[in-house]
Amino acid sequence: MGRWGKSVELRHCHFPLDSFALTVKDEAQQIGSTVGTMAIKQPVSPPPLPQPPSQPLQDVPSPSAEKAPLDVLIVDDDQTIREMVARMVRGMGHAVYLAATGREALQRLQEHTLDIVLLDIMMPEMDGFEFCRIVQAEKKWPDLHIIITSARDTLEDKVKGLELGATDYLTKPFSMTELKARIRVGERIVRYRKALKEQQALLEYMAREDKLTGLYNRRHFEERAQEEWLRAHRYYHPLSLVFGDIDHFKKVNDRYGHAYGDKVLKEVSQTLLQHCRSNDLIARYGGEEFTVLLLETRLEDACVVAERLRAAVKALTFTHPSGPFQVTMSFGVACVSSEEPQSLTALLEEADKALYMAKHKGRNRVEQYTGSQLITPALASGTGKA
Repeated sequence: MGRWGKSVELRHCHFPLDSFALTVKDEAQQIGSTVGTMAIKQPVSPPPLPQPPSQPLQDVPSPSAEKAPLDVLIVDDDQTIREMVARMVRGMGHAVYLAATGREALQRLQEHTLDIVLLDIMMPEMDGFEFCRIVQAEKKWPDLHIIITSARDTLEDKVKGLELGATDYLTKPFSMTELKARIRVGERIVRYRKALKEQQALLEYMAREDKLTGLYNRRHFEERAQEEWLRAHRYYHPLSLVFGDIDHFKKVNDRYGHAYGDKVLKEVSQTLLQHCRSNDLIARYGGEEFTVLLLETRLEDACVVAERLRAAVKALTFTHPSGPFQVTMSFGVACVSSEEPQSLTALLEEADKALYMAKHKGRNRVEQYTGSQLITPALASGTGKA
C-alpha cells in the first residue's frame, strides 16, 4: 500500500473515516501537485464570481493582470491536512502561513498582512467562530477573505460563519480540486479589491493635486490649512501664511504665448517647492497665485522665507526664440496672533492685503501684515536675506 493509501483520522469529524482517504492518482495531474485529494461524494459547485463594473474606471488594472503572490493562512489542528493543503497552495504560487489553533491564527494575523484564510471551525483553545468574531470586532482586517473548511455542515453553522465575516464555506470532506477553485475565486476577489483601492488612492491624489504644477490645489490647501490653524490656535503654536503672485503674468502670456506661460508656472512652482521645508504646505491657489503655510513659524521668520522665495524666483531665466526673459513675484505675509484670535479666513485676508500692498508699492517685494496696519519690513527688492 502506498504512502497515502491508509485512512487519516480526523478529530471532531462526524463522517466515516474511510471516506476521507487520500489518493495520489485521482487528481494529482489536475492540480499539478504531488499530493492527493480529499474524496467527496457530492462535490459542490463554487459560487459565481463577482461581476466587475460594465465600464471599469480608467487605469484600474485588471485583477488577473496583477500576479504578485498572495499571503494565505491555513488554520487547522490536523497537521496532515495543514501540510497537504499548504503544498497545494504553494503550488498555486502563493506564500503560506500555518496555524494549529485560533490563537495562533490571530498571532499570524498580527505579524503579517494576510489576504486569504483557510479556517477550520473545530479547534482547541479557540474555535473558528471565535476567530471570526474577533476579526470582525477589531475592524483592522476588513478585506480579509476567510474560507471556512469544516466537517460541520448544518445550515445553522454555515449561516453563523457567514454572518461572522467569512466569505465562503466548504464542508469536509472536500475535493482538493474544489478547494483550489474556491481559492482562485478568493484570489480574484482579493486582487480586484486591491486594484480598486489603488485606483481610489490615485483619484484622491488627483483630487488634491493641481494638474499643471503638481502642487496641492486650493481645495486641499484650505482643508489642510484649517486643520493646522485649529491645532495652532489650540496649542498656541506660531503659524504663518505667505501669499505670492507672479508680477505682470498676463504680459508673459500675451508676449510669449500660453504654452510658455504654463512653463513659467511649472518652473516657479518647483522653485517654491525647493526653497521650502518638507513640512510646509505649498499650493497653487489660482491662476498665477501661490500660497505657503509655514508651520511653527513666527512672522519675522516667515518674512525671511518669503524673501528667500522672492529672490529664488527672480534668479530664474526662461528661454524663448525671441530671447531669454525673467519674472518676479510679490509676497504678502501674515501670522496667527495669540493676542487677537482670528479665523483662518481672517488670516487669508490679512495675507492677501499684505500682497496687495506689495503690488501697490512696486512689486517684486515682501510685505507683512501686523494687527490692523501694513508695515514694510527691511526686506525690499535686492536687499533681503537669501
